Amino acid sequence: MDRSEGRLRIAAGQFAPARGCIDENMRYHEMLIESAAAAGVNLIFFPELSLTGYEPEMAEALALADDSSLSPLQVLSDRYDMTIIVGAPLRVKEGKPAIGAWVISSKRPVFCYRKIYLHPGESDYFSAGDTECVFKERSFNVGIAICADAGQPVHAERTVQQGAEVYLNAVLSAGGFDKDSGQLQRYARLYAMPTLMANYCGPSGGWKPVGKSAAWDARGELIAQAPEDCAALVIMDLQDDGCAGQVICLHK
Repeated sequence: MDRSEGRLRIAAGQFAPARGCIDENMRYHEMLIESAAAAGVNLIFFPELSLTGYEPEMAEALALADDSSLSPLQVLSDRYDMTIIVGAPLRVKEGKPAIGAWVISSKRPVFCYRKIYLHPGESDYFSAGDTECVFKERSFNVGIAICADAGQPVHAERTVQQGAEVYLNAVLSAGGFDKDSGQLQRYARLYAMPTLMANYCGPSGGWKPVGKSAAWDARGELIAQAPEDCAALVIMDLQDDGCAGQVICLHK
């Protein structure tokens, strides 16, 4: 495989969200992106519905019709040549909004992956997507999952079949954290595929996420994990011959 750019530094951004306030959450994103840029990160992703918080009852009112409100993030993407993946509801014609992961890059138009496998109760507020997502970042193929997607082994399998070499899962994980993290560790080991999780470290939607955003290498070894209670970056430095991890803690 051609690795003319055989390194990719990925960060999972962890923070405590503001309920339904895109402007305030945008400031948290900007803080973490600035810190990631200082650490040489090429790609950063955030938890499920990171721009709004996980607030299903508010999704219809907060859903984005297009990427126009993401322009502050596009500016940062262009400035730092960094791909930024954020969560926000996507307005869908003739249907409930989708749970979206918006991919903002300096090299291609903004696009949005829609969560396929909804958590019980989410179908009351959201519609499901139907297509896995793999895109190229530097010389690596990156697959995206949103929370319960990764709870379905077929999602990881199909993402790998589409060429994914690293798997990113944007989550809200609370009481089920051990199960969620164990599943990601198994995928890393099964597919020899580095895997990262971005979680919240503060309440959202009536849940109490436990932080502990994490990264596993291609052997399924935990190489970095954030604390439970602070904003942080979990960084994976992915190279041809393996990967290494680190954690940068920030103020809340």
